[in-house]
Amino acid sequence: MLLLSSNFIKAFLYLLGLAPLKLLLLAARLGGWFVYFFNTGATKTTLANLKLAFPKYSEVQLQIMVKKSIIETIKTGLELGLAWRHLPGKKLSLYVEDSGFEKITKSLEKKEGLLVFTPHLSNIEMLMNFLGKNLDCMILYTPSKNKIFDKVMLDSRNKMGSKMVEPTMQGIKSLLQHLREGGVVVIAPDQVPNKESGILSNFFSTPALTMTLVSKLKLKSGAPCHSVFCCRQENSKKFYLEFSDEIQGMDINLQSSVDRMNEQLEECIMNAPEQYAWEYKRYKHSSLEDIY
Repeated sequence: MLLLSSNFIKAFLYLLGLAPLKLLLLAARLGGWFVYFFNTGATKTTLANLKLAFPKYSEVQLQIMVKKSIIETIKTGLELGLAWRHLPGKKLSLYVEDSGFEKITKSLEKKEGLLVFTPHLSNIEMLMNFLGKNLDCMILYTPSKNKIFDKVMLDSRNKMGSKMVEPTMQGIKSLLQHLREGGVVVIAPDQVPNKESGILSNFFSTPALTMTLVSKLKLKSGAPCHSVFCCRQENSKKFYLEFSDEIQGMDINLQSSVDRMNEQLEECIMNAPEQYAWEYKRYKHSSLEDIY
């Protein structure tokens, strides 16, 4: 039953990946307006997050950003057909442009491994395609609660060329070992960890429970660390990736390292703030949890 259902979803995603760009944009706009008009939970969460992140925005500016964010998030969902069923193993230059990748190859020459972190900005699956094709990657992966969707996601990501690792003790040991062998570890650290695995650190000037894994791996391995972001080019099926210089200041202590990481995530997000996943309850388990 699981295999049958996952194959059905894969077939649907394949067909979705063939849809014309104009149709996807129209569907995203209609879906976004529907979600916004009915003031859904996603709308309320997005607005609550944006009020904290952009306290100087007027109510009009906030509402405009809420609409844009929801539309962009729906676009990401509609693009999964392209990212998961059409791109793996194929030429990415038709869809992805990058800047700064030479910084990554330079850091790899040190043979100390490499840490790469990224926010959930635009379509992170496009980034995973690029990294899987060009680097020996091990990617931290949180399984979906939906077993059918999880199988589709895992099968699709494995085809991209990277090894997916769950956030278990064994998984974390595998990440550290991969770094020590000169490999690349990729983590999206802007999801709320459990209370035992995170510390409070400002995220857009507001304290948020933040994952410490990137910083712990950095402190234990000494591997160079870079950020990368992916953003959608307007009215196009193309995506732009930008890799940072090697990030300094992440090897002092855990708190300062996590703070520096969040600062870098903010810099990434501000390149296309409307494309960030503001629908996610980023400030859950912090002192501001009741805002949701």
